[in-house]
Amino acid sequence: MKNIFLISSIAIVSTIFIFGFTQKQGSINNLQSAISGEQLYQKNCSSCHGIERNGNPPTFPSLVFIDKKMSRTEINSLLKTGRNIMPSFAHLSQDERTAISGFLVGEKTKSKTITELRPLENGKNLFVANCASCHKTKADDPQPLDVQNYGMRPAILGGIDKTRNFESFENILNMGPCYMPSFTNLEKKDKNEIYAYLATIKSFVNNDYRRRGNGCRMNCANR
Repeated sequence: MKNIFLISSIAIVSTIFIFGFTQKQGSINNLQSAISGEQLYQKNCSSCHGIERNGNPPTFPSLVFIDKKMSRTEINSLLKTGRNIMPSFAHLSQDERTAISGFLVGEKTKSKTITELRPLENGKNLFVANCASCHKTKADDPQPLDVQNYGMRPAILGGIDKTRNFESFENILNMGPCYMPSFTNLEKKDKNEIYAYLATIKSFVNNDYRRRGNGCRMNCANR
């Protein structure tokens, strides 16, 4: 009987350890906290659609009267699937997407679930949500749709650590030179994780922007 109890105890402890370790390696849902739909919007959507939801048409439409065009259910579905240059936010929980869609139709919503990702996963998602509409990570990536009519193409950002340190990268994000918007709404932690993600990508492009000669402070280079 003691042996059976001992084996069962070991199995339970082992299971807790295995699942606890797996959870730490993947997405973590913290059920002890809450975050408002407005906060989730600011974190995930405002860099494109603006703090006041005015957008920058036609590339980034205004969301001020989105409830006149789409139902809450339709907004929720769009957040999950993404469309055109808008990325998918499927990495967020249903509770979080519901809170965002509720906020957009004028409700005061909260999510009891806060999805926290590993730093590199979060950096990748933030890059897709905030940067990928203009910037490539590699030279052979498809041309982002948002820059097809511009006279110069934004920098390829893979291997950013080879050409710029984090402080310089952060300054550019905050400054928003040329037609690039400012990303002061992102936390320093988020910017650091975008930089860390980009540093993991091997890029063989010579990003020496000192030779661009166009007078623009943004790191734009013709490819």
